[in-house]
Amino acid sequence: MAPGSRARAAILGGVAILASGAAGPASAQEPTDIRRQLDESQSRLELIRGERERLRRELEGIAGRVSGDSAELVNVERQIDASASLLAEFDVQLGALTEQVTAMTRDVLLTRDELTARRVVLHERLRDIYKRGPLQTVQVLLTSRSFSDLLNRYKYLHAIALFDRLLVEEVEGLERRLAGQREALGRETERIARVRAEKLVEHDELERLERQRQERLRVFSDQRTEARSELARLASEEAQLRALIGGLEQRRRAAEREAGAATVSSLTTSDLGRLAWPVEGRILWRFGPQREGGTTIPREGIGIGAELGTAVSAVDRGIVASVVARASGQTVIVDHGGGFYSSYQKLRDVIVNERQRIEAGQVIGQVGGDAMNPHIEFQIYEPGATGPRAVDPVRWLRERP
Repeated sequence: MAPGSRARAAILGGVAILASGAAGPASAQEPTDIRRQLDESQSRLELIRGERERLRRELEGIAGRVSGDSAELVNVERQIDASASLLAEFDVQLGALTEQVTAMTRDVLLTRDELTARRVVLHERLRDIYKRGPLQTVQVLLTSRSFSDLLNRYKYLHAIALFDRLLVEEVEGLERRLAGQREALGRETERIARVRAEKLVEHDELERLERQRQERLRVFSDQRTEARSELARLASEEAQLRALIGGLEQRRRAAEREAGAATVSSLTTSDLGRLAWPVEGRILWRFGPQREGGTTIPREGIGIGAELGTAVSAVDRGIVASVVARASGQTVIVDHGGGFYSSYQKLRDVIVNERQRIEAGQVIGQVGGDAMNPHIEFQIYEPGATGPRAVDPVRWLRERP
């Protein structure tokens, strides 16, 4: 094949190649599975954030609520779980975004290499056109030896012009594509930076919640230790009180045997549900064993809450059998005869003395107890086979509206 024919074939081949890409180079497409993964992760992220915001509002409602400590700890632990889930979602997003940026960077490099190659070809063409001068086309046509040669030369020049035009368009298209890829790559790089910043913030939040959790656990541990100590003290006091009343009953019976006559109780079954309350107030705890933590408190009376200093009265007449001072307050025990006793605990400013005879409704002291939770404990003992036994005092007291 003649050199001119080979050149024309090369030009025409180049035109065909350029024409096949004239519709526009394929842009770097974001993988569908990565985009779907990111969208799903973002949806989960929003759900987790919404749940944690709800937990924060719930925690605000728990704060200060009675018996809210355990609920607060559960809430904090659930927030910790939410933060851990958020961090996991951030890792998912960072992994997907990194993979996407890697693919985009590869496309940018390929596009840049392709643009460089096309620019080299374009520069060579421009240099050739400059060397031949502006009248080359006319010279080529005028030196035709025949009409058929003229037609062939025209087709050849047309192909060259088409090649040059497509080459310029392709270079411009590659430049636009490269600019778009770089812009998209910049956006995704910024997005990675934002996700990493959010992850750091969330990591700090997780550490804060963990510190809060450890603090709550420490407080609970201190509270449990204090509560166990207090419960042990209460159990000891109850045992001492039972022993004290048992001793009082033994002395009473001994006195009866020595006198040869039994004492008559001021309390009878007809008084059930008719006695006045020693103090008006809310019931803090009921009669019967009460388990708190790992300790069982033998509640042998009821707790009645009232304002500090409120007068406390005897529920029936009798003799003050004992006045005992304790760390939790003073205790007055009234002997109603026949094995019946009433006990008034957590008092302050007791105004009766041992062996003093008192009447029903007579003031014996004032409400004491904890300054933050003033109250008394009231008990009634009935005669039993082995000695006085504590019974539910509510059944002896008037029904309140």
